Amino acid sequence: MAGAGLTAVDVSRLITGLRFERPTGIERMELGYATRLDDRAGGVVVTPAGPRLVSAAARRAIAGAAAQHWREAASGGDTAAEAAAVFAFVDTGAKPARRTARPGWPLRRLAGLAPGLLGGAWRTPERALPQGARYLHAGLFRLERPDRFDWLSRRRDVAAAFMIYDLLPIEHPDFFRAGEDALHRRRLITAARHGRALLVPAATVGAALRDFLEKSGTAAPPILPARLPTEDAFRPGAAPRPPGARPYFLCCGTIEPRKNHALLLAVWRRLAAELGDAAPRLVIAGRRGWRNEAVFAALDAPGPLARLVLEAPGLTTAALALLMRGAEAVLSPSFAEGFGLPVAEALACGTPVIAADTPIYRELWGGRVRLVSPHDVDGWTAAIAGGRAAAEAAQLNPAAAHAMTWAGHIDRIEGLLAAL
Repeated sequence: MAGAGLTAVDVSRLITGLRFERPTGIERMELGYATRLDDRAGGVVVTPAGPRLVSAAARRAIAGAAAQHWREAASGGDTAAEAAAVFAFVDTGAKPARRTARPGWPLRRLAGLAPGLLGGAWRTPERALPQGARYLHAGLFRLERPDRFDWLSRRRDVAAAFMIYDLLPIEHPDFFRAGEDALHRRRLITAARHGRALLVPAATVGAALRDFLEKSGTAAPPILPARLPTEDAFRPGAAPRPPGARPYFLCCGTIEPRKNHALLLAVWRRLAAELGDAAPRLVIAGRRGWRNEAVFAALDAPGPLARLVLEAPGLTTAALALLMRGAEAVLSPSFAEGFGLPVAEALACGTPVIAADTPIYRELWGGRVRLVSPHDVDGWTAAIAGGRAAAEAAQLNPAAAHAMTWAGHIDRIEGLLAAL
């Protein structure tokens, strides 16, 4: 089983993430580790009283509660129903009824974790981890609080690795909530001071991280590339729609300024003016975020966009994969990303991608996707109007777009830590 070389993985975000109906990308990563590690790997929970080590059984219980709450193990019927509601909009323009979000902090699920968390399991990792342990922290949780990780200074034998996904709050503070840049600076410095290694999803992120640490006067441990994996649901399969069905495009991610949904709405206004109801549909798979009132107002307004654009938050992973396989293309016009997991997922499904021409996408996906400036409305309109055939024609080397599996990813991390 994967995970034999890791002694403990942080699972704190799996608990705090129960406030939300669906996980973020980082929470999905943490869930992937917590689900796949073997019975020798415990879990670390960062609490107000400090970090605590829980048993492998408790780690599995936390992961199971999170997966159940986020419907990661949804039945085939649930998946089909979610996709059918989206396809009905694509075909008719009739929007499904808005789902009522479930209340946050599901107390029954938290209560179900209590025996594993409290039954003699509240040991500090400083005292309980064995000599030479390997600890992975992939959720960024509480790294802005360096005191929560001071125990690693007293346990130099523990090989701690921290996953750093990006430096976006520092590089693009205007896209984030006020103060997030300062918090992220503290996270990176904490990880560098206590980590035996820092893991990054791309060389572009690694170079930016190395430059930041040098300018901040912080010694950098080895910064090692670890490409992010895709879930097994994202793989080629039968088309979910018959030939000739009305086309649609899919955009995945929280509706926030950095994701550049405003550009897509500008494109769809043009398509509506030129093609009317014959224009392709746009499905936005993501919840509403922050500082994007103009986009929210456009999505709420009556008119042509209302018949062509659907918000579909809260989709399960299986339903999202099904929608990806049926899409003309997956769209990612983001101004900045650290990796772009939906791009990897779409390519794993065999679906073409139209993405922003940015340094990270050129590094990871150049030659595999069609790249267009995130400021070029004309270019995006032309690319989308060309449909799936044009998007596929832009893939100079689609065979190179193989997905990283979870087993391969964990083996990679264990190999990196073993070599330190």
